[in-house]
Amino acid sequence: MNKNTIIKYIPTKVYLNLRWWDFKVTRHQDFLEIQKLRVRETTEWGSYKPFDEKKAIFVHIPKCAGVSVNKALFGNLAGGHTTLDQYINVYEPSLFLDYFKFTIVRNPWDRVVSAYSFLKKGGMNKWDSEFYEREMRGFSTFKDFVMGWLNETNINKHHHFRPQLDFIVDKHRKVTVDFIGYLENIDEDFDYISSKLGVNTKIDKINTVPRDDYMSFYDEESARVIEDIYRNDISKLNYHFSGVTQYQRKIHL
Repeated sequence: MNKNTIIKYIPTKVYLNLRWWDFKVTRHQDFLEIQKLRVRETTEWGSYKPFDEKKAIFVHIPKCAGVSVNKALFGNLAGGHTTLDQYINVYEPSLFLDYFKFTIVRNPWDRVVSAYSFLKKGGMNKWDSEFYEREMRGFSTFKDFVMGWLNETNINKHHHFRPQLDFIVDKHRKVTVDFIGYLENIDEDFDYISSKLGVNTKIDKINTVPRDDYMSFYDEESARVIEDIYRNDISKLNYHFSGVTQYQRKIHL
């Protein structure tokens, strides 16, 4: 019996305890540094403190309105692009299970165009701009970039291109978020999320790059590349090229 088969039959709470204690003991210094983020006071940078205050964890998938959601609900950048798998190392298992865990997802074809446009404009920091210079500048058009660079190895070089499921399902497929909101339904979904958190606020568009509709960036050939590379996101989240077949509020493990 292999490791994954054994893990499959371990009760979820036991699994979370094993993961949390293993990280706390074997990477104790990292654990202590992470715990500092749970008490960090800031209005500009990342902090896990609002999650403890609101009893909620937002998994911010890049290019899915996460900055706007964080600012509106938590007043700062909250957890940044921390994945659900990494949050297992942050929170005591009882809290992890109790907190309302949610995310916002986006049409994969649209998200790739957004990431490409964002990085082409310089991104948010030096790391983004250096990545663009190193990996992307050599492609003269979006289609050239998709056909020449986008593959299952390269998409893991930058979190803006990582599959969305990587952020919202842990590495052993034991836990996932409690609610999936859709960028395509952001107003209604944000109202539901904010009511769950007891926050009366509206979402503003932040960190956006003006551009044409994403569908205009593709032809049949380049659209198929996205369909192949992000096939799991497309299947599990019920997307097709021009929209959503049905909103999938939770991933069934």
